[in-house]
Amino acid sequence: MKRFTKHLDTYFNADDPCRDELIKHTKLRQGKRGQIYCREDESRPYWCYVLDGRIGAYETKLKKPYLHWIATEGNYFTGTKHEYSFNSQDLNIQFLKKSTIACIPLTVLQELQDQYPSMHHFVSIMRQRKSDFFNKKGLIMAQEARDRSAKLKELMPALWHSLNNKLLSQFLYIDPKTIYRNRK
Repeated sequence: MKRFTKHLDTYFNADDPCRDELIKHTKLRQGKRGQIYCREDESRPYWCYVLDGRIGAYETKLKKPYLHWIATEGNYFTGTKHEYSFNSQDLNIQFLKKSTIACIPLTVLQELQDQYPSMHHFVSIMRQRKSDFFNKKGLIMAQEARDRSAKLKELMPALWHSLNNKLLSQFLYIDPKTIYRNRK
């Protein structure tokens, strides 16, 4: 919990009562690589902040695995469509490597946002990060398949360097051979 508290110190004053409420309702969860957090037909009504590791969401209805999004340290995801929904998002969410997440029930998150401007501000910052991620992902996916790897390296260099070839090909939805050629 100390690690989560340290992350919160970036966004909340130490004397902010919201920070204490948030900590009180948070459960830490660890997962190993490949472990499923939530299946496509499940709803897991939690807002999850990634303390370390990497979590990803797979689209399962395509011919080959497509890694729709990745949440890394300092980012969040939900086990539902979004933080105001209790419906499944039709994606398999799984741990891409050994990871630790801080899980807050969505009902608590919503209450804290209504009650504390600092919580609303924190969630707004997290939403903006997610929006930035998807804007960049859109620019990457608009490229021809052979150019996606270079665009990922340009727009998200930390992610490009941290993913192995298999995850890169799933994230970019391209043949692994294209990754091997582009990494040379």
